[in-house]
Amino acid sequence: MQKLFYPESIAVIGVSESHDNFGRNIVKNLLDFQYQGRIYPVGKKGGSVFGLKIYESVEDISGNVGLAVMLIPSRAVPEQFEACARKGIKRVCISSGGFSEFGGERKELEQRLIDVARENDIRFIGPNCLAIINQDHGVCLPFVRMSRFPVGNVSLMTQSGGVGLSFIYMFAAQNLGINKYVSLGNKLNIGEQDLIPFLESDECTGVIGMYLEEIDKGREFMEAVRGCRKPIVVLKSNTTATGARVAASHTAAIANDDRVVDAALKQVGVARIENMHDMTAACKIFKMPPMKGNRVAILTPTGGYAVILADMCEKYGFEIPPFSKDFVDDVSKHVRAGVIRLTNPLDLGDMFDLQMVAHTVVRAMQEPQFDALILSWIFMRDTGLTSDSVNIFPILDSMLKRIPKPIALSLVGAPSDISQIQKTTNFPIFSSPEGSLRALSILRNHHSSAYELRAQKPIIKDIDGNSIKRSLDAAGEGGRLGVEALDVLQACGIPTVPVKLAATAEEAAAVASGMGYPVAMKIASKDILHKTDSGGVKLNISSDEECRAAFEEMMKTTAEKVTGAVLSGVHVQKMAEQGREMIVGATLNESFGHVVTFGVGGVAVEALGDMAIRVAPIGPLDASALLAEIKATKMLGAFRGMPPADRDALKDVLYRVSTLVTKFPMIKELDINPLIAYEEGRGCAAVDARIILR
Repeated sequence: MQKLFYPESIAVIGVSESHDNFGRNIVKNLLDFQYQGRIYPVGKKGGSVFGLKIYESVEDISGNVGLAVMLIPSRAVPEQFEACARKGIKRVCISSGGFSEFGGERKELEQRLIDVARENDIRFIGPNCLAIINQDHGVCLPFVRMSRFPVGNVSLMTQSGGVGLSFIYMFAAQNLGINKYVSLGNKLNIGEQDLIPFLESDECTGVIGMYLEEIDKGREFMEAVRGCRKPIVVLKSNTTATGARVAASHTAAIANDDRVVDAALKQVGVARIENMHDMTAACKIFKMPPMKGNRVAILTPTGGYAVILADMCEKYGFEIPPFSKDFVDDVSKHVRAGVIRLTNPLDLGDMFDLQMVAHTVVRAMQEPQFDALILSWIFMRDTGLTSDSVNIFPILDSMLKRIPKPIALSLVGAPSDISQIQKTTNFPIFSSPEGSLRALSILRNHHSSAYELRAQKPIIKDIDGNSIKRSLDAAGEGGRLGVEALDVLQACGIPTVPVKLAATAEEAAAVASGMGYPVAMKIASKDILHKTDSGGVKLNISSDEECRAAFEEMMKTTAEKVTGAVLSGVHVQKMAEQGREMIVGATLNESFGHVVTFGVGGVAVEALGDMAIRVAPIGPLDASALLAEIKATKMLGAFRGMPPADRDALKDVLYRVSTLVTKFPMIKELDINPLIAYEEGRGCAAVDARIILR
């Protein structure tokens, strides 16, 4: 990637002398950004542009070419790409559109590029993109004219060039600098998973921001993030059916299961944002010192702000300790009695003296019980902070050097005033109190958990691989395992409730009597997936007579409801002791591979939809998160007279399911439902399960 961002020379393919030629914009951008290497314009008609010779072919260039960027009709791209290969050019940006985003018939063009790149060891960006910008080296390759913008330590990559340009303008408006920018386009060769390791090693990059419409190589993406210690912020779109349709025609993006994407990002400590404006807020907060705890002091100009921020602090998990007596005594000397209540949040009311505001901020930062300060203010020319308000920023900058705690400052007022202040100060200013607090939560989460999440190792359990292989082989490719899935679970070391097959009513009664009543009875048929819906389940059978009658009724009812189903009899199972009914599962995701799921089980599992997800294999932080993220997590504690559930046993099941699908990738789906969780120290037991193979 170094050669992509720091080329010794650049060939621009698709340049002409015509003033409406987009290729010449690329050449002009390189000149305006003061690129110091050689620039070789290339166009079939020759001529000159901005005093530079236009070569008719890239192969006519006598010197070495470090990077080629091409903006030509899509049908001509493969031929020029092959010419680059013959010239020995190893890095290429293909800005041209008109590939698979226009329809499947264009995939042949893309495949030719992939083949040539593989045969000639070429790495390329695009197609269908704005290429790259590296302000550290004067490289600016978009085909639209660009003006210089602030240089900083944020590097961005976007799957949409338009979104990328919007980010550049939005960052510049807030005096937030960008170092590198990559427009990914269709990601045929280089994707986000390839760029993250480079940006991690890049000394000029401190924060990585991304806009993605798909994550097509999910596991590679997660591994790249695990090797990165820098903050990563992602805006992921294409989360709805409508978005998927538009994205497919935009960058040929395929929709991901957004629940899996969300879980994967959490799993590796990536901050996910919901809109474009949050990108600037999330990136600018990393100008602040690390947040080393979870406790905040809040200073606001109105009681309304105090209420809003207090609510949001609870939503984002911040603590709001009280101010110390020393603080209260000090500040009370400078305010009018009866106007300001000296509590946290602190409503500064009609405190209009800038020096007093600064003094209060300093005193709050000195309080040891706070890890950060949330400061909101309303800019008013005639009341409150005056036009000299920028004078507070040197005070804040100086204070951060002495007291390294983050300050989330939001300033609200006339847009022209706020814009001017943001443009003329390096101190990060947020546009709303809510935005500042969301950004502060991103800073806290990164410093409190991102490193640990990315460094955690998966827990792989010992399982009986030979027995499992025999069971899966017996099912065959595309096969399904019903009650046989319990044998697989037992081989994994997961406790199960014993079950036996009965082919007749008398045999069922004999099996049930041997087990001891009460028992459950379930229809035995590989043709029936959801047995309850077909009348194929009877619970709490308590006598031989009831067992025989239940057998006959189930066989008759199921045969009527599921025409053509082959019925092998009935499975008889001892009724499990009462406990919490949970579900543990795994499914194969096209991008991320196997994911492990956990939630509330039983017959209402689909209606409730209360499920947490992590990508397998999972580690201890993942297992804890699976238990904590379900909406009904409180039911795992002391609940309705029941003692707390055995969390360690539940985690052990999660580890074993994760190990199973990691070692046996032919498993497409797995459900344990219900998994009965007993009280602490008593473990859990799988009552029913199913496995579907690829």
